[in-house]
Amino acid sequence: MKSVITLFTFLLLAPLTTLQAADATKPAVKVTQELLNSIHVTPKLIFDPMPAYGQKYLPFAMAASLEVTSKGRLWTCWAGGGDGPNGYLVGSYSDDQGKSWRDPVFVIDPQAQGLKMNTRIGAFWCDPKGRLWLFFHQSVGNFDGSFSNWFVRCDDPDSAKPVWSDPVYIGFGESINKPIVRKNGEWILPVSLHDRWNIDKPFADYYHELDAVRGSNVFVSDDEGASWRYRGGNIFKDSRFNEHSVVEIQDGTLWMLSRCKKEIAQSFSADGGKSWQPQSTAFPHVDSKAVIRRLQSGNLLVIRHGQDMTKATDGRKELTAFLSADDGKTWSSSLLLDERENVSYPDIAQAPNGDIYVHYDRDRYGAAEILFARFREEDVQAGKLISKDAALKNLVKSKLGMNHGAAGK
Repeated sequence: MKSVITLFTFLLLAPLTTLQAADATKPAVKVTQELLNSIHVTPKLIFDPMPAYGQKYLPFAMAASLEVTSKGRLWTCWAGGGDGPNGYLVGSYSDDQGKSWRDPVFVIDPQAQGLKMNTRIGAFWCDPKGRLWLFFHQSVGNFDGSFSNWFVRCDDPDSAKPVWSDPVYIGFGESINKPIVRKNGEWILPVSLHDRWNIDKPFADYYHELDAVRGSNVFVSDDEGASWRYRGGNIFKDSRFNEHSVVEIQDGTLWMLSRCKKEIAQSFSADGGKSWQPQSTAFPHVDSKAVIRRLQSGNLLVIRHGQDMTKATDGRKELTAFLSADDGKTWSSSLLLDERENVSYPDIAQAPNGDIYVHYDRDRYGAAEILFARFREEDVQAGKLISKDAALKNLVKSKLGMNHGAAGK
């Protein structure tokens, strides 16, 4: 009997022993100063990504951003390659209000430079002069504890051959949402720096000097983006990647919404973002991104999950629009943009003619879709589409490729 027990014990523990041996043979990441410095290596935009990325970018899609230029061109970017250390940013545009899209026109992929980094986060923004900015990050692994935040700018984004500036370093962190322009002319850029729990294991003992700013921060520019500097921020309890957006309300106060585990939390700043009040609940929400933006009319638009502002959904579904005419004190009826499961990461853009675009993803590792809704304020107020040309669930790309429109079928 003893020999049987011994044999059974051996067979039971053998797989564990094998796994331990396999783990022991895995090469540990060696954290060198060169590796830490690599996030500051100037990125390169790949302007001829096809056909090299022709099949590579298709199986995954995580929405990043959409913007509309002064002449109506739509620019979109999203993460390909997975939500992790192999991620890269893909960009494209449409000249027919999103009915058809060009194959990717640029990729930002640090690994193509031979660097052990990724770029998954990006935010497009058209400034008051009509120049198109793209803010994006670099990270070693999934999160190295610091990130580096960059921008490139295109002064004529409607050109047949858009020309982009060289990348410019801003500072630590990442920007997933658009800047705002305050009444006093300052530009405010949301900049996130993740909590220590999210840092990849090899970097667990690094960047303690940034612990005081691990949260939802704002950077400011008073020279129209030529330079940026840290101003202040808030560290939210139960934060989940921050993913905060900021608006200025009528009395000049800054209002910040930030993602937490069971809610979208809020904080206010009366001194331009230098100091922030203790957090409170803006509204219950599933563990996912929501976004707020002031529209041309002066009303505020929120995109969130769920058709009831007072309740959280049980998943990433029911992507919904709400309007407020009184700086968030009350909200309009809801416009359901996409009722399906696994829709997430909305971004808001508004065209010069007033059309509103909401950009998002669906089923990242399955259908791998990037989509957008187009509507107007009257559609939100009515709770249904009533405006001309309004349309929901418009496709940018799927696992099968870009939406080339009827001509491309």
